[in-house]
Amino acid sequence: MLRRCAGPVALVLLSSCGSSEGPRAVVAPKPPIDTVSVIVSTNPADHPDFLCTGVQDDIPINQAIQSADSSSRWTVHLMPGTYHVLHGIMVTSRVTLTGSGPNTIIRLEDNAPSMLSTAGIVRAKDDTQGGAGRRVQNVTIEDLVVDGNRAHQAPSTEDKKFGFYAEGDHIVMRRLVAMNCEGYGFDPHAHSDSIATTDLLLEDCESFGNALDGFTLDMVRNSTFRRNYAHDNDRHGINLVTASSDVTLSNSRSIHNGATGLMAQNGTRDVVIQSCEFASNTLQGMFFRDADGCSLLGNSFRDNARSGLLLRLSDHTTVSGNTFSENDPGSAGRAVVQMDSSTVNSIASNTIASTKSRYGVMESGTSDFNDVKDNVFTVPSQTVLLIGPHSSQSGNQSH
Repeated sequence: MLRRCAGPVALVLLSSCGSSEGPRAVVAPKPPIDTVSVIVSTNPADHPDFLCTGVQDDIPINQAIQSADSSSRWTVHLMPGTYHVLHGIMVTSRVTLTGSGPNTIIRLEDNAPSMLSTAGIVRAKDDTQGGAGRRVQNVTIEDLVVDGNRAHQAPSTEDKKFGFYAEGDHIVMRRLVAMNCEGYGFDPHAHSDSIATTDLLLEDCESFGNALDGFTLDMVRNSTFRRNYAHDNDRHGINLVTASSDVTLSNSRSIHNGATGLMAQNGTRDVVIQSCEFASNTLQGMFFRDADGCSLLGNSFRDNARSGLLLRLSDHTTVSGNTFSENDPGSAGRAVVQMDSSTVNSIASNTIASTKSRYGVMESGTSDFNDVKDNVFTVPSQTVLLIGPHSSQSGNQSH
């Protein structure tokens, strides 16, 4: 007999920045689980359909997912508890895997084997199929925490012990936490770098303490990324790579990461980034490298160790309505906003301030055809340095 789960809770992203000691999430009420859900628990008193004992709990969880898939029950609900997994959890098409909020923790066992051939502690992917058949459709993963137990794994990011991984279409990841993974926190990914993941919704998630990036969108298209929080990761907070396109990122934060707040590279294009915060990152607040046709609207760049924004080999970018404050100490990035061999960009109506940076906006390399206008500068030296014969500036104010 299938059972209701009483009183489950959901993760809600906390807006303030914190350390990497634990998930920064709070609980909120959630509607009761549908009676057709498959119930998984670590507590026999819950009378679950599948009982986990604390040893290779991925086996009964995967059995529950297979049961839901085969019987059209669709939802697998993990009751509160810590689930110890060795090889990871595979979520297949048309299945929802839902936890009970921050008290549902999936923890990777000590010295778990490599996940090179599977990728991801929790993955939206069908490893029973071959080739592109591994891609899944209409999957939801929500309301749980993945602890990658990084301190007790072999120190190799090549093992692909990522927190959450996905290949497919119409995938929802919401109210999730990926912490302390020996690799990426979140990695929605193309299949074989040739078939993009599409129609992804990634919202209200947090990623911290991971050995690589907090969030990597690898050939993701027609997707939405909103209200997410990346902090205290070893490399980039957010990384868009391998021709990701037509993605909107909004109302998210990337803070205290070991490289950039956001990296967009390798053919990324037509991305809108709006109302986000990039602060106190070890390198640039945002670095575009071979990323074209993007829009940066109403973002905040603060206290990043190098430039607030660096465009390198990136064209047709609109940078408008952003606030830059105290980015770049002066010697490394040389400018708050720097364009290096980038063309046909518009830097307009921004507030750009720094007590140390040498320039407000600067061109270098083969940059040309850029337009810098209607910005408000507060910098100690020259506001704008343009070297391209066709670049122009107008309407800028200096304080």
